[in-house]
Amino acid sequence: MSISHTSAPARRGRKLLLLGNAGAQFCALVRYTVLARLLGPEQLGLAVTLILVSQFFESVSDSGSDRFLVQDADGDAPRLQRLVQLLAVTRGIAIAVALIVFASPIAGFYREPALIGGLMLLAIAPLLMGFMHFDLRRMQRHHDFAREGVAMLVAESISLIVTVIAAWITRDFTASLYGLIARAAAMVVVTHITAERRYEVGYAAEHAKRLARFAWPLMLNGLVLFAAGQGDRLMIGNQLGVKELGYYSATLLLIFYPSAMILRYVHAMQMPVVAAARGDTATLREAVDGVAGETLMLSLAMMAGFAVVAPLFVPLLYGRAFALPVTLIAIIGVLQICRFIRIWPTTVALAAGRSGIVLTGNVVRVIAFPAAYAGLRLVGGLFGLTLGFVAGELLAFVGAVVMANRAVGLGMARDGWRIIAFIASSVAILGSAHAAETMAAPVAWAAALATAALLALIAWQERPTMLRAVAIARQFQSSLRRRA
Repeated sequence: MSISHTSAPARRGRKLLLLGNAGAQFCALVRYTVLARLLGPEQLGLAVTLILVSQFFESVSDSGSDRFLVQDADGDAPRLQRLVQLLAVTRGIAIAVALIVFASPIAGFYREPALIGGLMLLAIAPLLMGFMHFDLRRMQRHHDFAREGVAMLVAESISLIVTVIAAWITRDFTASLYGLIARAAAMVVVTHITAERRYEVGYAAEHAKRLARFAWPLMLNGLVLFAAGQGDRLMIGNQLGVKELGYYSATLLLIFYPSAMILRYVHAMQMPVVAAARGDTATLREAVDGVAGETLMLSLAMMAGFAVVAPLFVPLLYGRAFALPVTLIAIIGVLQICRFIRIWPTTVALAAGRSGIVLTGNVVRVIAFPAAYAGLRLVGGLFGLTLGFVAGELLAFVGAVVMANRAVGLGMARDGWRIIAFIASSVAILGSAHAAETMAAPVAWAAALATAALLALIAWQERPTMLRAVAIARQFQSSLRRRA
């Protein structure tokens, strides 16, 4: 991670953001664990469908206006902030209306009439979120990340408490609704309490056109991003049923939440650094190289760790009813990390103001749908479907890196090696998982040692990234000693 902008307030803000991210993802994981334990695979699958629908409407309406406050030169202007908050209110109302109107057709898609009432109740959450105060995003221009960390931690903690109580009382999928509504209400309250400016909404013609140019590719991207990022669960729910969706989602969430926490932190930390370096080629090259190396090493660490740990933790956390084959668990982890590593080209593209690259990269990801359908028919079941999505994600990732590097005037010499290293590691980890599940112990150990050697070689090539990580760790330890 970059160690630029390391003033004491900035360091404290980064630590608090990391703590908020970690706490939020931990609360979310505990929430799903409790739901799985109390409700079982089928009711958990229904709860997941509600969350998928909520994410769909959020994705297709995401204009990126909050990020525009960070990226734009006039992001500190009060009139621009009022415009962003007006759009948020409009968005919240639109999502709430859409959830009510489309509740019945969506329930029909999943062949689950019980979802109709739940979707209508879910409309309360986006309606509340529309009134969020965006001072927490504006202050990130000044490397103040503490406000977002506090807001996430408080909102997710309250959501966890409400969900657990509701699940204990209702014993059905509607428990997740009460948690989502509580999280939205808490987020709105905390952002208003911690804001420096008074909350206002209003139209600003001088900023609207510029915001529209930034926003329209991201709004189109939202639909494509949802289809590519959540298409696996949509297909499972429609093709295999909500019970299989419950099995799959429970496993996926063990890697989704840690990776989402790290993704948000990396994006929040690195986007201002890359954006600030655009005027100097040498500084820009160093900033982009830092994002790429850091993301690659985090991706490989999470992918390998998940393949080793998840087969033990899935039945331990959720119960034996949720146990899955080792190879299937490993490929679910590979799929999620293929999505995580896209934060590398996405951060570079957005920092350069090239949101169209993000849209183009996500359009390419749609190729995973026919690949997943072919895998479902030729290979069969969850493994074949997931394998198809992995292929689509890898293809889109390669294209996104090429486009992002071109956008900032950098070549592919070093990043080409990183792409090859990531793909080779994915194949090696899947091969090791398959060997551990189906082959004799000597063969399984040989595959595991070969994979470990490959990962060690990549770590050696990424020594600058590792040294930066060590420097940050020492800096963190020093700050703890000073406080003590």
